[in-house]
Amino acid sequence: MKNLFHLDNPFMQFLARIGDMILANFLFLICSVPIFTLGASLTALHKITQDIVGDKDSGIVKPFFQAFQENFKQATTAWLLLLVFFVGMGCNLLLILSYLAGTPAVVCKGLVLFLSILILAVAAYLFPLITRYENTLKTHFINAGILAVVKLPRTVVIVFLNILPVLIMYFSMQTFFSTFVFWLVIGFGFTSYITSTLLMPVFREMEKPGGPNMKILN
Repeated sequence: MKNLFHLDNPFMQFLARIGDMILANFLFLICSVPIFTLGASLTALHKITQDIVGDKDSGIVKPFFQAFQENFKQATTAWLLLLVFFVGMGCNLLLILSYLAGTPAVVCKGLVLFLSILILAVAAYLFPLITRYENTLKTHFINAGILAVVKLPRTVVIVFLNILPVLIMYFSMQTFFSTFVFWLVIGFGFTSYITSTLLMPVFREMEKPGGPNMKILN
């Protein structure tokens, strides 16, 4: 029984990971409050969960803020570009709903949906790449686009996880409010952890000699 509380016990390690994700989730939410810092907060969150998946015992608070500071300019630029895009898509959708009907409306809404999913797929890889590699933002976007296509099954899962809160809110506000505590306490940290679990094998493949021909600086 006393071995249950030993630090090397799998159960204790599981609890430690849960605690790390809760703390990382809290830091992510606090640092995302100004909205424009969300990109930097996301890269910092991915840094922590990549370390957890890679079994790096480097702490939470210090690495989080170090990654936040180091990637702030690039991650913020990337986030603002994505934000402008999605605001533009939202405006286009309002115009479609206001001025079009029938087949033209269906086609235009389908195009907006397709472009939005495409950019979400790129964004799924963009911030994990920013936190792991030193590259120009243009190169990060290109690599993210390539990976989104080449690793399509992983892309589908990651995009689904990223938009899950929005989907829940869209289909059932009652369910969203029922799960609100989960997202507030650990949800974003857990999503980032699953994302890192899916992406770490991809990154290791890229980093091996003779791996995919992508411009990588570590």
